[in-house]
Amino acid sequence: MKLVDAHIHLPAYEGQAGVVEAARATGTTLVSCTVNPGEALANLRLRERDPDTVRCFLGVHPSDVSEELPSRSLGELFPKADGIGEIGLDSKYSDTAKGSMQMNAFLDQLAAAERLGKPVEVHSRGSEGECLSLLTTFRLKSVLMHWFEGESHLQEVSSRGYFVSVGPAILYSKKVRRIAASVSGDRLLTESDGPVTYKAIGGPSGPGLIPSVLFSLSETRGVGFSEQARTIEENLRTFLGTR
Repeated sequence: MKLVDAHIHLPAYEGQAGVVEAARATGTTLVSCTVNPGEALANLRLRERDPDTVRCFLGVHPSDVSEELPSRSLGELFPKADGIGEIGLDSKYSDTAKGSMQMNAFLDQLAAAERLGKPVEVHSRGSEGECLSLLTTFRLKSVLMHWFEGESHLQEVSSRGYFVSVGPAILYSKKVRRIAASVSGDRLLTESDGPVTYKAIGGPSGPGLIPSVLFSLSETRGVGFSEQARTIEENLRTFLGTR
């Protein structure tokens, strides 16, 4: 049985090697995402050093988009990645309207995922409906709605067979627990989103919180811890296409 951190930002850690080493010791698979092209080579190297522990996703986050399309800055590296992410839309950072840098970057990366047959990890905070509408225009291998809180869109997400990841917010959020209870068991994943800080739990996240997330998830869904862990492990294989 292996644990799963389906969404983490290893390049953002100062002590990357220590995070990976601790994950290896606890049997935790890390799916590491980038937020900008400058992190791409570091993320690829982390996987090369420990391919049994690290999976590498490359992408440009809504906070880091520019006039240069990701297919230009990352086009030669995308084929080497396990998937494309973190990508998406978020009006907190900049305009998301048609023709905006955010919109152009999102569409560009979805097109790359379709062309290369790569899974994607999607950031959709405050833009759930818009993201879901755009996702239907592409034929994608698999989709993970990372830290998804669009409760009113859950039926649509489920009907499409998209994955939903649950993080440390499940430890204090009733809304996240409701979502976790509603998603089909074969489409759930666990994540830390490390090293993001959670004020409600008093500090930064990381793979060390995955057992707590998994325990809360198993309680929420009324299944045993080990059974839930095995299901999440199998779900990751399905999402990555490595079954």
